[in-house]
Amino acid sequence: MNTGPRITSQTGATRSGSPLALSRAPAEDLRPWFYWWSVSEGELPPGVRVNCGRTVDHPCITWIFHDAWTAGTADGEQVWEPGEHGKALYFGPQTRRMPLSIAGKYIAIALHFNAGTADLLGFPPAAETVNRIIDLDLYFDRDVPLGKLVPLGNDYETWLAVLEEQFLRPLVAKSGKAGPCQIATDFEAACLAEPDVSVEEFAARQAVSKRTIERSIKQSFGITPKQALRRARALDMGAALLGVARPEDQPEIEDRYFDQSHQIKEVRAFFDMLPTELKNGTHPFLRLALEVRQRRRLDALNRLGPEELGPWRDPDSEPRSRQPAE
Repeated sequence: MNTGPRITSQTGATRSGSPLALSRAPAEDLRPWFYWWSVSEGELPPGVRVNCGRTVDHPCITWIFHDAWTAGTADGEQVWEPGEHGKALYFGPQTRRMPLSIAGKYIAIALHFNAGTADLLGFPPAAETVNRIIDLDLYFDRDVPLGKLVPLGNDYETWLAVLEEQFLRPLVAKSGKAGPCQIATDFEAACLAEPDVSVEEFAARQAVSKRTIERSIKQSFGITPKQALRRARALDMGAALLGVARPEDQPEIEDRYFDQSHQIKEVRAFFDMLPTELKNGTHPFLRLALEVRQRRRLDALNRLGPEELGPWRDPDSEPRSRQPAE
């Protein structure tokens, strides 16, 4: 596997040295709304720029600090400068890999929404933000940047606890909502556990029409249910190809495709590259993003304990404490 330039990661790495993130579920009271936190911190060698990519399946807030990110979005190429207090970016759901270019130092704190919750909390509807990025300070017309809430001098866990207390809980309380619709929750569970299920079969289980499922999922996911299931299969396949899925899960993941040509077609449609290019190329930040979702998937399926490391992670690279780098 070609791991490319040696990136110094403070938040863990694969056994071959590719950077990874620390991740965990949100506090219990926030889990109806948000499904996963991740924190990644690292530095590229001087003069090195990595052209890679990122994937998110549901809306995601990412606080970035240090050097600029360049992303290829539905609105064209955009350069995001974190500035003095960092930048809080809202990534809409993606129907394909989003090109991403990074140089220098980075800190990224990512908060992933559950399906169908973002618009209930005052964020843009999912369908309006597909493959887009929005500056949240501008969107909410904030006087105090969201990035300023992050106490960077403290340990990683304090960052997340402060954001939960000062940003997320007030957001949920202000919404007055109970949480996403049950159809969206159940469909997301299907995307994680059995993304080869048909829309017709899922509708029958819910005792509603196929049209009802299509309408509900389009509103909650921003894309059609067929697109969501195809994306889920592609994300699992990408994780397997990049070595951040359990080896024992690989046959199950591969069996979702009729044959090799079907697999090639679907991987290419989502990642814009052949499976061999994905497996053998340099994709450090794409791998990081796919591991975050795979960790969430294994957690949902009870295939990995809350404190258990994924078998792809290098135990010696795990931070002895969650204190950020100086």
